[in-house]
Parts: sequence; C-alpha cells; structure tokens
Amino acid sequence: MVVHQPPAALRRRGLISEDLMKFRWLEEIALAPDGRYIAYTIKYPDAATNGYLIHLYLHDLNTDRVQRLTGGSSQATAIAWNREGDRLAYSYQEAGAASVRVWSADGVQVYPVEGYPLGSLDWSPDGTRLAGVRWTPQRHPEDRSAHPGIPAPTIRVVRRLRYKQDGPGWVHDRYAQIWVLELDTGDLVQVTASECDYSTPRWSSRGDRLAFVGTSREQNIPLGYGQIFVCAYPGGTPHLLLPDWQGSAISPAWGEDDGYIAFAGHNSPPPVNRRNFWQPYLADVAAGTAHKLGADIDDEVGNYAVADQRKGLANVTIKWAADDPWIYFLLTEQGATNLYRIDTSGAYERIVSGSSVTFEYSPARGDLCAYGQADPTHPGELFLWSQGTSRRLTDLNPWLREYRLSPPEDYWYDGVDGAKVHAWLIKPLDFDPARQYPTIVYVHCSMFSWDFNHEFQTYAAAGYVVAYFNQRGTTAGYGQAWTHASEGDQGGKDFDEIMLGVDELVARPYVDAARLGITGGSCGGFLTNWAIGHTNRFAAAVTQRSITNQVSFFGTSDIGPECTRGEIGTDAWENLAATWRQSPIAYAHNIQTPLLILHAAEDYRCALEQAEEMFAILRWLGKTVEMVIFDHENHGLTRGGRPGNRIEHQRRIMGWFEKYLKH
Repeated sequence: MVVHQPPAALRRRGLISEDLMKFRWLEEIALAPDGRYIAYTIKYPDAATNGYLIHLYLHDLNTDRVQRLTGGSSQATAIAWNREGDRLAYSYQEAGAASVRVWSADGVQVYPVEGYPLGSLDWSPDGTRLAGVRWTPQRHPEDRSAHPGIPAPTIRVVRRLRYKQDGPGWVHDRYAQIWVLELDTGDLVQVTASECDYSTPRWSSRGDRLAFVGTSREQNIPLGYGQIFVCAYPGGTPHLLLPDWQGSAISPAWGEDDGYIAFAGHNSPPPVNRRNFWQPYLADVAAGTAHKLGADIDDEVGNYAVADQRKGLANVTIKWAADDPWIYFLLTEQGATNLYRIDTSGAYERIVSGSSVTFEYSPARGDLCAYGQADPTHPGELFLWSQGTSRRLTDLNPWLREYRLSPPEDYWYDGVDGAKVHAWLIKPLDFDPARQYPTIVYVHCSMFSWDFNHEFQTYAAAGYVVAYFNQRGTTAGYGQAWTHASEGDQGGKDFDEIMLGVDELVARPYVDAARLGITGGSCGGFLTNWAIGHTNRFAAAVTQRSITNQVSFFGTSDIGPECTRGEIGTDAWENLAATWRQSPIAYAHNIQTPLLILHAAEDYRCALEQAEEMFAILRWLGKTVEMVIFDHENHGLTRGGRPGNRIEHQRRIMGWFEKYLKH
C-alpha cells in the first residue's frame, strides 16, 4: 500500500529556534486568602527591547472573568494579597523607574521607590505595611570620601566571599536588606543593616514580628547557607530562630497562633554542601528548636527540574495559609515535581502529580491551592486544586497546537553495580524505524524531567534522536544517597553510567553509532568536557557554561568555596592531585572530538576563564575547537537570557551538529 503524504508546505512543521518569540510563560501565582481571586503574571519575549515584559492578570473565580492589570513595556513581580483578599500589592518597573503598586476595586495606589526596587512583598495583618527586600548600598567604616580636586579612584574593595553573584553581578558594596513600606505615609523603614543578605520576610499572624532568612557571604559558617531570623517590629533586633542549628533553614511560614514556623532545611554542618537535601521542618518559636516533618521523606523540597522554560533549581519554599492546618511544598521525585501538603503531626499527602512539573503554587484555607504545571506538550498552565479536584484555567500557548511535537519516552537501564538509571528518549519527527539517525546525548548532574523543552523539540524537528539520563549524582529526585553517590568521584561512576546508557542506546537499530553528539551545560558542561577527554565515541561535542578546572573553580565561582569540597571531596591546597584528577582540563590532550565552547561573559557561576582555559589548550594543541562568548549574559542564558541570544545559542549548537553529524 502506498501512503500519500500531503505536500510539505501543507504539513505542520516542528519547532525551530526562532519560535522562542511566540512563547508565553506563567511566572508567579497568588491565590487570595478568601479564594475569590487568583493573581498571576505572564512573561513575554519582547523583540523591541531584546528582553521581556511581565504583565499581571486577575482571574475572578466567581465569574471566570480575567482582566489584565498592567500594560506597556513594564514588569510586574512580587505579587501579594492582603489578609482580606481585597488588595493586591506588586513591584512595578517601567522605563527605569520602580514603584510598589496596590490594586483594589477602587483603583491603583502608587508608591514610588527611589533606587533599587522593593521585592519579595508580604502584607502585615492589619494591612498598613508591606515588608520587602531591596539591594542596599553599604558603606564600610574604612571607606574614604573623595577630596576636592583629587580624582576619585575606580576600584572595587572586596572583603567578603560571594562578592559577585551570578545574576545580580558585583555586589561587593551592596547587600540585600529587609525594608518596610508604611502605606499611610509612603515611608520606607530599614529593618536590617549588616553585611549579610536577607530574603523572604514574613509577618507573624499578630503583625508584631517578622521572620526572614539571613545568609552570610562566608560559606564556611552555619549562616553561610541561610538561617531564619525573627525580629520584633518596630524597633526590634534580629535574633536567630534556632540558635543551635548548624545547617540551612529557609522559607519561613508562620502558623498556629505564631507558636510555630514551618521551613525547608537540613542540619548538616559547614562547610556547606549543596548536595544536602532541604526537607520540611517545624520550629517551636519559643523553644528555639525544630524537628523534621515526614520522617520517611527522602526527596528534596523544591523544583529541581532542568529545562529551558524557567530557572532551574528553584522554588524551594514552604507555604502555610493563615488559619489552615496544612503546610504546602513541592517535592522533586524521579523526573517530576509534585505538590504535597503536610500537617504538624507529620501526616502528608501528594495532591498533584503525574508526568509533569509543578513549578509554582499558592494555597488558601479550605482545601484550595492554585498552581502552575508544565508537561512535555505544555510550557506551563494555571490550575486550581479544590478539595481533591483540579481545573485548568489558562491556555497560554494555543499556537503550539499548530506545530508538531515529539513526546519523550522514559525508560530505565542498568547502571553501575546493578543500579537502575532513569532515562528519556525523543525520536525525530517522521520517525522511520528502518532508518539510522544521528543522536544527541544531553548530559547533566541536575535532574532531567517531564518539563517542556523547546531546545529538545528543535533537535527532533531537525531529524535527531535526543537521549538524556539521570545517572548517579543527579541533584534530586532519587533519594539522598543517589545524589551523594558521585562525591569525590566526579567523572568516575557517573561517567561510567552515562556510557552504559550510550551502549544501550547504540544497540537500538535506528541509532547511528558513528554519528553521536554530546552536549550539556554547567555540570553537564563538565561531563561533556570529561567525556571527550576519555572517549572518542562522539563525533562532535558542544560544552555550555562549563567547568573545566576544579583548582581555579574554587576561587572564581560564586559558589566555588561552598561547592568544591562537596563535589570533589577535598580542596586543592589539601590534595592537589585529587583536585586535578577530577578536572576535565587535565585530559585535554586526549581530546580528538571537534568541540564548540559556548559561554556567557558575565557568568559568575562558572567563570569565563573556565572556557578560556579549555579553548587555549586545545587551540595550542591544534585541535578542532571554536569558542562563542555571549556578552552581557550570565549562567542562566538558556533559561532567561536575552531572546536574541537564546535563539543564537540554539542555532550555534544546531549548526555544529549539522556540520559534524550530518556529513
């Protein structure tokens, strides 16, 4: 039988890089305490500014009427309802000016904010104040003022670690501090003033205290990864909620008549290990002690899904609606991010799950919770969960129905020592099992997931098989022991498991073993660099925002001091041989694979010098290598960089693989 295909011009096509400009992303969600309204923000790429607009919407659940509250070239963030649910506050920026705005049925009140904007808003119970966070310049006692007639020096004085942070940039002379906006007068009152970064202020139910997180820039002390402070307002002095706590405690949520605070944390002492899971805890405020909720929970609070639609490793939060017995949180589990709730006795239940990623949520009393959820065919939609039933409220990307997608298929293969490794495979559009296809192996040490991934779909549309694995060392989703399994052995059994996955892959008749490519970003860039230094099985490689040298990573990354020992098991000054052994650059002389290096100029997570070192050695040795540097971008380029650069980043990868895999 002959199957007649319609002409190519009449067939729906797959996605291409330029389709990025069509996406609409759900960002923040705020469910009013009385359950009548859901406020949410939508992020849009903007060609005119090569940036993004973020507009605020309001859904009336009584009528299902939706209205947009902001417009123009603006960004609305930090949305928060007052306790009565009749006023909505948000941080607003447009044309370089910042303000806090308060919407009500009577109109919008505007409170201008000079200098840095006020974010992370939270209402006092009586509705007269908004607590928030803003960058605040800090003058050191030893700083000198310029003298008349003497030109001022152009210097940066560094006295603390984390003096530069990926995203915010150089912060050596400013710290994130807690402020309170007095709505009656418009005055801003500074609550904290120290060389510490503060975040997530939350008012107590009586409105006489604030709880917030303080994080020291010195990562070798307990405060270095975030601990909770409590401060009376007005006029109080911040003090630690848990004086004897040795680990991390973040995202405070008051409950039970201000006697308890729920939070996400762990009690592992410094030096800080970023591989330790945050889990739900309950603190007794008066006693200054805490215990874990859900003793058998062995997964990480938060969304650790990695894709290109939103920031990864995000939303590590605990939320406790006023007068509600339930504490809500996200939990990362085997490629999915699910929504849970737990009570103060430790009894918990999973209320939203599936082959999906729940990336944002907002509960209210009475078995109500609004949430955002994505899956391989939807970048993210708004839902309302009510007494066990979910209802979808948005259709943000209807244009996607006019294009063809290739759904991922998950499977498990045999890893090292009998372990099972979770993996996914995406087949090309118009897949023919009788053909052999070039294949891209995407690697990472974070968690690949059931999220929507634009980049993967562009490869499928271009005729590639795409495969990706959650081998040992994956940061979340498979239990604490699995995440710790690669410590001190970077490029060891984790690499072995990747190659076992490749073996399983090339055994499939439709995978062309002679046309394999490998790519990944961050620790996936590390694994890409490592792989091509240890095998010639790949015909082409693209390393993105990568780690090449563990020795220099310690002092050039904003998380280097807290991350290096936890990853490689030592520090360079204690064991240079072990540090060098786990550095891909040590094996650069072995590399025969054509390598494209992609990096951002203002990446302070994996500094540009990491890319430069690899490029210089390979170029010196006469290898096939090319480096592309994206100006004015940071480590999050592929998830939140300028739209033009995100498109170009994808096109560079595609062009490299077209050149070396489709010969």
